[in-house]
Amino acid sequence: MGQVHYDLNHNKRHFLEFNGVNSKQYHLYLSGPGVYNAPAPDVSTTSIPGVNGELIQNNAMAGMRRFSNVDIQYTAFFAEGLPIKTMAVKSWLLSPTSYCRLIDDYDPTFYRMAICTNAVEFEVTRNRVAEMDLTFSCKPQRWLRSGETAQTFTASGEVLRNPFAFPAQPVIHVIGTGTTTLTIGDYSVAINLSLSGGYDIALNCETQNAYYGDDHSVSSVIGEFCNDQIKSDYFPMLMPGDNVIEWTGSKVSKVTIEPRWWTL
Repeated sequence: MGQVHYDLNHNKRHFLEFNGVNSKQYHLYLSGPGVYNAPAPDVSTTSIPGVNGELIQNNAMAGMRRFSNVDIQYTAFFAEGLPIKTMAVKSWLLSPTSYCRLIDDYDPTFYRMAICTNAVEFEVTRNRVAEMDLTFSCKPQRWLRSGETAQTFTASGEVLRNPFAFPAQPVIHVIGTGTTTLTIGDYSVAINLSLSGGYDIALNCETQNAYYGDDHSVSSVIGEFCNDQIKSDYFPMLMPGDNVIEWTGSKVSKVTIEPRWWTL
């Protein structure tokens, strides 16, 4: 690690948050934004004799692209309490066994899903500051934090605009009392559940699973699986640009969509 200028003015220190814990809790700060390359698309190429160029095959659903993970490296530092903090920081960063949310205050409007793969031992520099390299293996998406806010639609035909160039896989709640077909762009989902007392069907479009709740569980996808009550080739995706939200049946009271916008 090279020599880095550390601004020890507390008000100007930068931090990250991982798995719900802020690095400031350990008096651990960042000396610069994360360094990373752009996520690489997952494609296969084939050479055809007598034909110029390569045949490109996207290893993803038709019309879509898949991207590989990206490593992000930070240099972090603190100036006191080294032995105790070393153990505490390593336990915090290295104990999770699955992806956790990663945010830094250089770009706080987005978050990533990451797992820490390396927390190198601290090195004490000339100015008596201890620094270490942190490496996170991240899913390629940068999710917009405001994209977790659900938007409500009470009339068929309203429009939801995707501001990014990549299709989003939302969480959708359909609240009503009768059978209906929800259509978003080229995607349609037939809901065959009809209950006089009302229902809340949650569609997790990333996992392609449906859950049954009630009128009061709009913010949750925790409930009983009800994929057998759903008929659809693929759950909806929100394509770049305008997406028209439509449904049939007069007993749908509202549809809420947590869009989960993302970009690279």
